[in-house]
Order: sequence, then structure tokens, then C-alpha cells
Amino acid sequence: MKVIPSANKSRITIVLISSLIILGTVFILGINQVSHGDGFMVKAFLFFVGAIIAVQVIPGLMLFGAMIRGIASVSKKQDTQEEVRK
Repeated sequence: MKVIPSANKSRITIVLISSLIILGTVFILGINQVSHGDGFMVKAFLFFVGAIIAVQVIPGLMLFGAMIRGIASVSKKQDTQEEVRK
């Protein structure tokens, strides 16, 4: 398995978070076609809602990654304990 340097990890994380926010906002702005209002406030409100939803995805993904890492570390600990017992 290839190890990624920490500088590249932070750069990748920043790019992924930024793209999630932008894509989530653009996706929610597509809902504007459904509404009949063409006012600025409708677009501003949908942009705001899209930004909130996109930003809430980030902590969820971080929590999911931490859970996966925890599960992987438990299996590694069990493997090392079995090797020590032998």
C-alpha cells in the first residue's frame, strides 16, 4: 500500500471538501427550476440551504472515516494478539 505524504493529504482533503460544498450548492440551486419565483431572495435562500446541507456532509464523512479506521485498528489488534499467543 502506498503511503501518501501529509502535505498531499491536506491538499487532497481541502480539494475534496471544497468540491463537496460547491457541488452540493449547485445541486440545490437546480431546485429553483421547480419554483415559480424568479426573485433574488429565492435564489439566495436556496444557495444558503445548499451550503448548509453541503457543509453538514463533511462532518458525516469524517465520522464515517473514523469509524472505518477504528474497525480496521480492532482487526489489526486482534491479529497481533493472535501472533503473540502463538
